[in-house]
Amino acid sequence: MANILTAAEAAAALRCAVDDPAMLALLPQVDAYIRQATGHDWAADTPVISEAKSAARMLLVMWYENPAMTASGVTALNHGLTAALVQLESLALRYKNFEGGSGAGYVYLPGVREGDTVQSLIGIIGLSGDQSARFEAVISMDDYIKQLSSEDLTETWFRAYIVSPGEL
Repeated sequence: MANILTAAEAAAALRCAVDDPAMLALLPQVDAYIRQATGHDWAADTPVISEAKSAARMLLVMWYENPAMTASGVTALNHGLTAALVQLESLALRYKNFEGGSGAGYVYLPGVREGDTVQSLIGIIGLSGDQSARFEAVISMDDYIKQLSSEDLTETWFRAYIVSPGEL
């Protein structure tokens, strides 16, 4: 399973060997902590966004330099890491999971607004990879995304990354 940081990226941040056992043991713990803190599995994204990598580097350095922090439950995070986790949590809210429809038409997707851009759209259950051609690229109706494909996509789940016009 991939991590937010590759072993090479982590080793560069820590200035240690790529096969350092302590570092390698921390990588999945860092991912789990960030996933729990933000509500999104950043390690599963391709590519992993730079904001997630920055937060992972900060947490990795803290835990590597003070291993007791991992056992104590991290009661006090430094300001920079707290800010990075809040930013990631905000970015996680842009991800919307939804089930496809039985044919062309509108599919309920709460929280999207007319004019929002579908930055990426991938299949997560039933299909994989880029599925953006099956749906509109710009939201045309509040709380709905238009399925352009006439295929029956029920029981197929998708993840869309939505960006509002002011954020482009």
